[in-house]
Amino acid sequence: MPKFPIHPIPMRPEYKSPFSAGYAIEKCRLILLSGCGPVPIYHKHPHDPVEEAKWFDGGIEQQIRATFENIRIGLKAAGAEMKDICRLLIFMNDVTAGQDILNEITYEIFGRENPPARTLIEAKNAHPKMLIEIEATAAVPLDWVKP
Repeated sequence: MPKFPIHPIPMRPEYKSPFSAGYAIEKCRLILLSGCGPVPIYHKHPHDPVEEAKWFDGGIEQQIRATFENIRIGLKAAGAEMKDICRLLIFMNDVTAGQDILNEITYEIFGRENPPARTLIEAKNAHPKMLIEIEATAAVPLDWVKP
């Protein structure tokens, strides 16, 4: 499956860009994940207060890592991996306070050369203690078969 990052100008180390301008993807099947946060993909309703406290414990770094883990779990269920992500739509309660941490974790997961395209929006999330929510779009080859 051809997957090409779009760079209107060459990516240079001094840009320290945590995202690519976009991706062109041919002959693929798209996987669209609902917004993921530090909350498990499926959980009890109403929330169990003890479980809920664990989801939001630890601050923004813990929530970002838990969110990406929930994305990984969702992708795995579809037969995809983190490397298959081509776009992220990110909602953070406080972009100023969390963007540098988000960028560093993004580098860890995707590298610096061709990270996914992304949009980062400051917004209130569904729960007042949920600091981040991320929608992910991944692409896998057309001949992919769900495991």
